[in-house]
Amino acid sequence: MQKRVLALLLTLVMVFSLAGCKGKNDTGISTEPTTAPADKDDTTATATPTETSSEPSGQIVIGDTTEISGEFIPFFQNNAADNVIYTLTNAYPTVDVTSTGEFTVNNTVVTDKKVTDNSDGSKTYTWTIKKDLVWNDGSPITAKDYVASALLWSSKLVGDMGADTTQVAKYLKGYQDYSTGKSKVFTGVNLISDDSFSVTIDKQYLPSFYELYFASLQPVKLSFFTDDAVTIADDGKGAYLSDNFTKANYEKKINAARTKVPAITCGPYNAVKFDTSTKEAVIEVNPKFVGDYQGQTAHIKTIVYKKVVSETAMDELRTGSVDLLAQMTTGDEINAGLDLVDKGGFAYTAYDRNGYGKLQFSCDFGPTQFVEVRQAIAHLLDRNDFAKSYTGGFGSAVNGPYGPAMWMYQDTKDELDGKLDSYPYSLDDAVKLLEDGGWVYDKNGKPYSSGIRYKKLDDGKLMPLTIEWASSEQNPVSELLVVKLQQNPDVAAAGIKINQTVMTFPELLNYIYRDGSTDKKYGVPTYHMFNLATGFTPVYDMASTYTTDPEQFKAGTNSNYIKDDELAKLSQDMLLVEPSDKAGFEKNFVSFIERWNKLLPDLPLYSNNYHDFYNAKLKNYNPNGIWDMRYALLYANVEEQ
Repeated sequence: MQKRVLALLLTLVMVFSLAGCKGKNDTGISTEPTTAPADKDDTTATATPTETSSEPSGQIVIGDTTEISGEFIPFFQNNAADNVIYTLTNAYPTVDVTSTGEFTVNNTVVTDKKVTDNSDGSKTYTWTIKKDLVWNDGSPITAKDYVASALLWSSKLVGDMGADTTQVAKYLKGYQDYSTGKSKVFTGVNLISDDSFSVTIDKQYLPSFYELYFASLQPVKLSFFTDDAVTIADDGKGAYLSDNFTKANYEKKINAARTKVPAITCGPYNAVKFDTSTKEAVIEVNPKFVGDYQGQTAHIKTIVYKKVVSETAMDELRTGSVDLLAQMTTGDEINAGLDLVDKGGFAYTAYDRNGYGKLQFSCDFGPTQFVEVRQAIAHLLDRNDFAKSYTGGFGSAVNGPYGPAMWMYQDTKDELDGKLDSYPYSLDDAVKLLEDGGWVYDKNGKPYSSGIRYKKLDDGKLMPLTIEWASSEQNPVSELLVVKLQQNPDVAAAGIKINQTVMTFPELLNYIYRDGSTDKKYGVPTYHMFNLATGFTPVYDMASTYTTDPEQFKAGTNSNYIKDDELAKLSQDMLLVEPSDKAGFEKNFVSFIERWNKLLPDLPLYSNNYHDFYNAKLKNYNPNGIWDMRYALLYANVEEQ
């Protein structure tokens, strides 16, 4: 669902151990199973606030194989590493998610919540916030700052700049007209007073399994992205921005603010430095932060975030160049880390991933626009062998957009196993699919016999079965795909040619999202296939991911560019059950996964058991499938050895 966030996020899960996959001595911290989500109006949770010295102290250095781009907001090009910085420097949502996957009113922020069922079928949540919340510059946080997040990040202005406008308020009444510029007023967002505002969920999205979450907003400092001349008003029909909020006036200011450090934020940490040459970021405790939904504040004074490469990451941990390596995935990495733990001075935590590594297809041009080509590629890669080779037994292949730790997958696993196509390795099946799909010609338009296959299009032109593949540099998955897929003799025997282009990960994202804002070349469809990974948020909402809406397509929310009305409808229908109707949600989940499995917009490669390895000076660090490093660090502390 989240356009700019790949290979990173949370999901609601059931954490379980992969039998026989721990390898060395299991001296790590085991994670406890979670249950299906529930809405709560209190702050009961399993994560326990850390009792340490009141003064933050110590430093940890985090190493990440994903290079920070400096895009520290998630609406444009925020990658996994960038999102860590964003999460640690932004806070105070009206609704938060606990470490067990329950949505809860954030009582650190909220003093009162009122829910009104409206006669038109919509539902209004009225929020009253505390008056003592402040930004890191000391200025007060008011209801206007919450309203500003909906108005700014849903605006046509930022949408025209390439932002994903669906992330904050797409389920609110009036979103469509406001985000497309048809209306200046956002009718589903109301500013009531300095400490009170309301949001109205549109009737078309009710009932909703994630209703409480959809009614949540998080503050943004509007003047940081614009200036004090832009104001917010509400004449009773909805909130709106002043007329001077135009692209001509503020595009440059918004673009500059996207990467500006330091920034005006309100999270547990302040971003104090980002080195564009070394791609190293430094964040320090924000003393004005009063806590998450449990009142937890940070105890680690300084966090340094740096780029590492897979080949030397464990050496950097061993020598003290880094203190924490999160979400290690390969068998070689994990076994090396376990060896390090056995020698003393280091620890680890293992938990199941809530996402998957994948080949992502562009489904609107070239050979991969045809489902038979995507299915044929699936039959030409032994995914079970690939997963075993890459994860070293600490993971497995999946057959849909899920991670094996997700509660809804756990509950429906047997049913899905009987319904989903696993696309077993078969050259014969691949060839038959291609022949049935019309790939039966050679380059001269004669019946195919050898070499590259061609398909005759409706206009009579011949299309070669040549796949342009973009992969990121220094990526062991890419290297394994070269051996297991690109150079597989059966791929050539099937009549397919795959050309690889290696690039940086930020470049790869630009090509995926066709973001021509930095260079026009990225806006031109160029590559048919990408390898990367993705994760799921606590809200399993795929409606934007597979939307057929032209405006959302333009914004790049559907980065597969697949237009399938049935898939789009199933992704929307999945959420249209009461928050308590777990069975109804699971039924819709299965229907959605079945359709997805047939269309195969992605080819899942593996879903693995994550291992976080760290210096033993890091204490009370307990990430799991719901709370990864971004959240667990708030509850951790450093004890120098």
